[in-house]
Amino acid sequence: MRSAVRSAEPGLLDTFLVAAVGTVLVIRLFLEATGYPRLGGGELHIAHVLWGGLGMLVAFVLLLGFVSSATRHIAALVGGAGFGAFIDEFGKFVTSDNNYFYRPTAAVVYVLFVLLFLVVRQLWRFRQLSPRESLVNAIGLAEDLVAGDLDEYERSRALDLLTHADQSEPLVSILRQRFVGVRIAAAPVSGLHRLRGRGSAMYRRVVTTTAFRRVLFTLFAIEGLVIVLGLIAVTALIAATALGIDVGDATVDVGGGGPFAIAVQFAATFVAGVLIIRGLVAVRRSRLVAYHSFELAIMVDLLLNQPFAFLDQGFGQAFDVLFDLLLLAILRYLKAEEQRLLASGHEAAPLTSGALAARRI
Repeated sequence: MRSAVRSAEPGLLDTFLVAAVGTVLVIRLFLEATGYPRLGGGELHIAHVLWGGLGMLVAFVLLLGFVSSATRHIAALVGGAGFGAFIDEFGKFVTSDNNYFYRPTAAVVYVLFVLLFLVVRQLWRFRQLSPRESLVNAIGLAEDLVAGDLDEYERSRALDLLTHADQSEPLVSILRQRFVGVRIAAAPVSGLHRLRGRGSAMYRRVVTTTAFRRVLFTLFAIEGLVIVLGLIAVTALIAATALGIDVGDATVDVGGGGPFAIAVQFAATFVAGVLIIRGLVAVRRSRLVAYHSFELAIMVDLLLNQPFAFLDQGFGQAFDVLFDLLLLAILRYLKAEEQRLLASGHEAAPLTSGALAARRI
């Protein structure tokens, strides 16, 4: 068996991870807010692990039964939500008394999400796509070409993949000719596509304005300040603990999981802060690089910091998590619009080597 071919869309796995983490947090929030209701009657109890299995089943059916990029994105979202509902009940299936509140669950879920996060990143950062992988992914985009669902960004991405493919392969020239010659359909336009078109037009109007840059800079400067204050608080707690100073209930606020949780939150906060600073520096040079840095910072906080904080502090931490998810959704939208802007050839931020790398991710 030949080596597996990596997808050129690692963002799908990011979507899967974010959906999984978000589902765990929403479930915990809902159950605490409603007093842990029981779904079912008599001897029946429909655990949400079953809904998780259903979500993963739907994702498999979508992937096995349909061929389109839109289907893959939906499957990543639904499958991630299903996996989150499944893993949330870990404690019930490793304890003799079906203890949903089993204390080590937080650490187990943390390790699992961290491993997935690192594997996803290293699969694409360890080495670039090979010429063979580039060609296979371009062929995958040809599915949308034949189906008439190809947009300008996907065509640009396909041509970029073909540039990195083996030029001696006969399929390369054939596919390049087809992608260059295809007319991007302008109709029929659904209400959703019309709304997206208006959003793209608005983005093009405001993205080069000073006000937009100031709002973006201010928003993430505040986020960075909050992270720095959190880092100072954790550092002070660690120092106080090392010096034997009584800090009362501060350990509960920073990390009820003990030294391990505090160390994880410290590392995650530091990395997120560095990424936000990198993004703030890059705003003038390349919006795409800035968006990508901000996105990574939010994902680090969401995947490595917030699970511990939420599971330790309960309902009160939900606002921070939902705010992270809102920021991530906004950044994903801005990043997609910037990629479309660059693909369409309109004036935009200069394409530095960092911007090219961000486009591939």
